[in-house]
Amino acid sequence: MSLKGTLASRRGFLVSVGVGALGGLAGCLGDGNDTGDPATTRDENGQQETNTPDQVVKTAPSDSTPRDTPTQTATPSGSLSPPFRSESGTTNYGIELAGNPVIANTSDPAVDIYYWSDYQCAYCKQFEVSDHGGFPKLIRNDVADGTVRIVLLHYPNYGQHSWTADVMATCLWNRVKDDRPDRFWEWHRTVFENQQLDGEEWSSRSSLLGYARDIDGIDADALDQCMKQNRKQHETEIKQERKRARNEGFSDTPGFVLYHPKSEQTTSFFGAQPYSTFKQQIDAYRNL
Repeated sequence: MSLKGTLASRRGFLVSVGVGALGGLAGCLGDGNDTGDPATTRDENGQQETNTPDQVVKTAPSDSTPRDTPTQTATPSGSLSPPFRSESGTTNYGIELAGNPVIANTSDPAVDIYYWSDYQCAYCKQFEVSDHGGFPKLIRNDVADGTVRIVLLHYPNYGQHSWTADVMATCLWNRVKDDRPDRFWEWHRTVFENQQLDGEEWSSRSSLLGYARDIDGIDADALDQCMKQNRKQHETEIKQERKRARNEGFSDTPGFVLYHPKSEQTTSFFGAQPYSTFKQQIDAYRNL
């Protein structure tokens, strides 16, 4: 597909189930690889065997409004320290918790938010590190008071660098989840803050490891070794999360499913949603 055709296809869409529809903003449409397979193959040490170029977000859709358009210098959301938890088991909605970062103050929330993202998606960055996005206020308000639990899920959508970032994130979470989950957050936030709309060096394996080396408490050499030894296993797990996102109707990122355990109702939507969108639905579930 031509660049023009690719950009034209990156329009916002809405999927709504159970409860009334919610407005969607523009999101990041990926490389069209419906199989969920990484763009390249590797040897047993995780080294690339073929040389398929990565696909990265180049710009926002031409039909986006200015508020919807991500920039390379998104306004920082300020100091944010999400309460990460390591949980196991499967939710009633069928989401695996083991191995996935969970942001919550309780294991029995009123509302679950299942959040699929891609480290190369500019709208995921906007959602997380910009005051225009809903993530910071969700953490400070609804996670803080025990209403919401957010489960971070993988949806690699832009070629090999996306898969590398997700595998590294999995390795890192598994290493720090019990003792220093804040170290995962520091790396996660750093990747998004370094995201660029043009160029690929920022998301290369060496750059991603470099961010880890700059964070006290992360053994980057051990992280690199995990990447080499466990990449195939983690990619298999990530494929399942990506497949689940596509089954939910998401071809773009970020994608969200809000699940109300008490009523088993769900609402799904996508894009760099403002806090008001989440708050409206959370309040509606509270009143059920």
